[in-house]
Amino acid sequence: MATVELLSEDAVPPKVAHLFDAVRQEYGFVPNILRAMAHCPDLLTVFVPLWGQVYRSPTIGPRLRALAALGTAKAQDCTYCVAHMTESARRAGIGEIEIGAVGSLADERAVFADRDALILEVADALTRDPDGVTGELRDRLTAEFTPEEMVNIVLAVGMYNLTSRFLKALSIDVEAIFTDAAPAPR
Repeated sequence: MATVELLSEDAVPPKVAHLFDAVRQEYGFVPNILRAMAHCPDLLTVFVPLWGQVYRSPTIGPRLRALAALGTAKAQDCTYCVAHMTESARRAGIGEIEIGAVGSLADERAVFADRDALILEVADALTRDPDGVTGELRDRLTAEFTPEEMVNIVLAVGMYNLTSRFLKALSIDVEAIFTDAAPAPR
C-alpha cells in the first residue's frame, strides 16, 4: 500500500486533471506514480514534460531506451518499474527471451548484440553505483556511441533511477492493469 494517497482526477487542481487526461489519452490509464506526484502539482507539471521528452527523444530510439529502462528497473529491483518497462520493451520489439535475459550479465552477453549489451551494462553500473561508470566503460561508450547518444543514455538511466527511487521510497503499487489478467496498456 502506498505511503501517500494516490489522487484521483476529482481530487486534483484543473491543471493536473488536464495532464491526467492527456496521459490517459496517450497510455490508456494514469500511472500511479503520477497520482502520487499529484500531491505537488507544481513539480508534477514540470516533471511530466521533462520525463516525456527524455522518454521520447529520438537520439537513441525506442529499443535502446527500452533496454536502458528495463536494465535500470531490474538493477533497482523495482517491481513497479519492471512491470512498466517490460511492457515498454515489448512495444519496442524486444522479445521475451531478451526480456528474460536482462539483469544477468552472462545471459545479456549471450543474447544481445554488443551495442545493446553495453547499454545494459551502463544501466546496471550507474544504478548500482553513482561512480560505476569507470574510465574503461566510458572508453567503450565513446567507441560505440556518439556524444548525443551517450548524453541521452545517461539521462535516461538517471531519470529511470529517479523514478524508481521515488516509487520504492513511497511504496507505490503497480497498477492492476499489470497484475490482473487484463490486457496490457497500449
